[in-house]
Amino acid sequence: MSGQKKTLIRGASIVSMDSAIGDLPRGDILIVDDRIVEVAPSISADDAEIIDATGMIASPGFVDTHRHVWQTQLKGVAIDWSLFDYSCLMRSMYSICYEADDAYLGNYVGALDAINAGITSIVDHSHLQITPEHSDGLVKGLKDAGIRGVMCYGLYRNPKYKPGDTLTVAQVVDEVSGPLEEFHKVNATRVRDQHFSSNDGLLRFGIAASEFVVSPGPEPVLEEMAWVRTLDPALVSIHIGFGVNEGFRVVPLLHEHGMLGDDLLFVHGAHLTDYDLALLKQHGGWLSTTPETELQMGMGYPVLERVVESGSTPSLGIDIASNFAGDMFAQMRLMLQTMRFRHYEIANAGLPVASRYAARKMLEFATLGGARVMGMDSYTGSITPGKKADLLLTRMDSVNMSPVIDPIAALVFYADAGDIDSVWVDGVARKRHGKLTGLDWSAVRSSLVTSRNGIYEKFRKIPEQQIRDYWSPLWKIEMPAIELPLATAGA
Repeated sequence: MSGQKKTLIRGASIVSMDSAIGDLPRGDILIVDDRIVEVAPSISADDAEIIDATGMIASPGFVDTHRHVWQTQLKGVAIDWSLFDYSCLMRSMYSICYEADDAYLGNYVGALDAINAGITSIVDHSHLQITPEHSDGLVKGLKDAGIRGVMCYGLYRNPKYKPGDTLTVAQVVDEVSGPLEEFHKVNATRVRDQHFSSNDGLLRFGIAASEFVVSPGPEPVLEEMAWVRTLDPALVSIHIGFGVNEGFRVVPLLHEHGMLGDDLLFVHGAHLTDYDLALLKQHGGWLSTTPETELQMGMGYPVLERVVESGSTPSLGIDIASNFAGDMFAQMRLMLQTMRFRHYEIANAGLPVASRYAARKMLEFATLGGARVMGMDSYTGSITPGKKADLLLTRMDSVNMSPVIDPIAALVFYADAGDIDSVWVDGVARKRHGKLTGLDWSAVRSSLVTSRNGIYEKFRKIPEQQIRDYWSPLWKIEMPAIELPLATAGA
């Protein structure tokens, strides 16, 4: 191992998420370059950098399988929003206020925000592809931050007007719901070729599909999916099953045409049927649940539990940092407690005598489960010799963490981003001693605030009520009730 960089994490309480290794009350982890080489109660490596992890928990990096990273400048604007508000204000107003430099900064700081909270892998459902310059900025932001993941190029038809323009309903709504644009075909191909020629690096290329819920019929969906597959994306991220104007069922449609596969990552999915979930289990396709936005915005009861019951692996996503903090701790807690309450409510048998759901499983979904969904579980998602060194150390000496002794309890119910001492991504220390490395945070924050102020200034030039009036008819169409029995899943 001469000439290689060695790091020895010593004396940590290890939660490996590897069934063969299990948990070690006190143990060492040896990292050589970008790989975990050994995990044991004690390791000798005199030529390694020694990290004293006494009183800390070592665990795999969290995996966020759905986030719109570009919205970083808009933290706090969506805290009281409905999904209707989100469509009107975020997708039709705030998005057009971003210049290419804003897009870069949103993705750069958004990825730093994720790393700071212990997220080492992310799926960026990136629907801010307004110009080639925006696209280049979005890719560069993620790469500069050093996070692992998939940048899913968004095929969403962004509005064409600018702040201050006189608007028509066609500009605001009709253009957004049209077929796949030639611009996206050309630009997505360019982004794939220019930035992801081999598509096997730390950051990979994917596609975020159009909003199929506003498609005029199944034909544009099939045409888009056929074209998407020509780019060989690592993942195709698809918003689905969140109760808005869905005139046809996408999962059975794709199955009928032989288009399901494990490169598909469906997001939300509360209104997917058991038949839909069975098709995904049998023919390929994963689910990302984003509990906090789904509960806030009325998308339906999160689908995670039904994914587990279907025999598949679920995952968790943050979705939008514009309405809550971008950490996985909150999502794990919220999802777990919501499931527990729902179980008690349905059981209707008085006060419970036992809890049905273990906290450890939610931690698994937020780490190894997310890696499996992203097709990366062979090299990340657990602290396993041979895998990439994507891991974190969480301190247990803060006021909120003291005197917790169970590391699972600490990670799922007590920790927050401020408790994370260190984060390694691909063997590189991206956070140490509680601070992000390799940057001047004061300068970065100053740029972020300037960007935010410019976006808000442009936003004020757009007639909000007019936008709302144009969008409101779309919310008056009732979603058809279609439920197929699970028994027909093999049909």
